[in-house]
Amino acid sequence: MIDDESRTQEMARGVPLLEKTRRPDGFAGQIMHVLPRPLLAREARHFPVRELYVTDLGWYPRAAGHGRRRDEGAGEHILILCEAGEGLYQVQGREGRLGAGEALLIPRGAAHAYGASDRDPWSIHWVHFLGDDADYYLRLLPDGECRLPVAAGTMGRMIEVFRGACASLDRGLSGSVLCYLSHALRHLLGLLFFENRSYDAAARGPSRHDVAGWIDGMLDRIGRPFSLAAMARRAGLSVPQFSAVFRRQTGMTPVNYFIHLKVQRACALLDVEGLAIAEVARAVGYDDPYYFSRIFRKVMGVSPRDFRKQRFG
Repeated sequence: MIDDESRTQEMARGVPLLEKTRRPDGFAGQIMHVLPRPLLAREARHFPVRELYVTDLGWYPRAAGHGRRRDEGAGEHILILCEAGEGLYQVQGREGRLGAGEALLIPRGAAHAYGASDRDPWSIHWVHFLGDDADYYLRLLPDGECRLPVAAGTMGRMIEVFRGACASLDRGLSGSVLCYLSHALRHLLGLLFFENRSYDAAARGPSRHDVAGWIDGMLDRIGRPFSLAAMARRAGLSVPQFSAVFRRQTGMTPVNYFIHLKVQRACALLDVEGLAIAEVARAVGYDDPYYFSRIFRKVMGVSPRDFRKQRFG
């Protein structure tokens, strides 16, 4: 572990560290895939690859001496996920430190340099990507910032996606593999921006409120009455503040979201044979089955009885 004094000293000499000669690759246990550009040019004309596609992909474990400098930027966007250790980066004149549990997103064409710490070299998963939808994700970054915190649960899921993507390339290249990689990349970016408790994509900044935790609280109370005031009090916010934050991140008011959670649970229960509709209603907190039916129809477009007659799965 690097102590605070050592961190300060290394950060102070961050620019020289990035300027000295460093290796771009060649680390024990590394994985590196550079996809053939002629194949990409051909496949990127077709849906769904053209929407979002991988150009390069890799894993550099304990990459002592690793570094890259691109004064003209790269031709692709770059995502770096730091699993362990630390490194330094400069992007368009701004510099900082990337540590375990953080991600770095570098826009294409942005002058940049990055490198592993001398004291605790990073282990990183990385991907270069392009596509019609790629710029959208870069617009979710905070103004002037390219580093994002990644919650522990999200980090684990992103690592699994990276590993699966690398493994898919071990079997060779084809149009189907490129299509799979496109979906894997979208999954990675979706996790980073929309399933990350540490980052609020709607506010384009670190998450100050645990909306996912609030939803967990709703799920725990699915069969009980909903108290907006109690939820806001537990969150340490006023009711208007709580409602505004919740709506910004979910697109719904807390009450409507809770109703949708109840109906979602009811849909699963209606598939259980022998469970009366009145029992389903009580299980999700409605003593009046007729009121429950009206709410259900409003959300699902059909009555609970008609929903049960349909066959799914």
